[in-house]
Amino acid sequence: MRNDYVSTIEHKSIAWVNWMDEDPFIGGIIRGDASRDDYVWFLEATYHYLRWSGPLLAATAEGLRRGGRYPWLLARVSAKSKEEGTHDRWVLSDLERCGVNIELVKESAAPTAVDDYVQWSLTMAEEGSPGFLGAAYTLEFISMHRASMAAENLRARRVIPNIENAVSFLEGHGDADVNHVAQLNETLRRIEDPRDRGAIRRSASILRDLYPRFFQSGAPGGCRLGEAAGEARPRLVQ
Repeated sequence: MRNDYVSTIEHKSIAWVNWMDEDPFIGGIIRGDASRDDYVWFLEATYHYLRWSGPLLAATAEGLRRGGRYPWLLARVSAKSKEEGTHDRWVLSDLERCGVNIELVKESAAPTAVDDYVQWSLTMAEEGSPGFLGAAYTLEFISMHRASMAAENLRARRVIPNIENAVSFLEGHGDADVNHVAQLNETLRRIEDPRDRGAIRRSASILRDLYPRFFQSGAPGGCRLGEAAGEARPRLVQ
């Protein structure tokens, strides 16, 4: 059946989220027992990928418009790009409440895996493909299933000082992404071109592979940004 690909993405996303629970770094965020340093790194890396959500959706809309493809999808993607374009402010607010200098965060280099994610997504957009929607679906899927849980657990464990005032990103995405995933499900089922369905599946798969790598350089036993090149990473705490 033509819609089986959406069910496949959903089933693989469920298995992936369950696997994320066991990841030493991301699992710690979800369980609420992460240290302050780990939570700060989680937010920093999240900022670097999240700030691209709006631009990548806008680029996808422009590619579709330029190619005269899926006129019905243009308004949806354009509206979503505007909505997502402000969500990085939640992350910066949470970082600031953790005592972090957010100007240094903005100036810091993105993790390599984030750069890979952005370049792949831009390439698809430039080709007039709606493939980025697969990555968007996957990011919102993990938020829908784990963001509110992580916020609740972090508040309950209270390992991190002032954590009750520093979970706006997790709370906001956990609430909003339930509707977002439902809307994307309906949208993806309307895309019939086999090549586009293949691009969406690949995009979702690549995101599942890259997402844990967004945080690797800050995970326990890893190196922070700049340290891999023998450089000291700028202090982000004021």
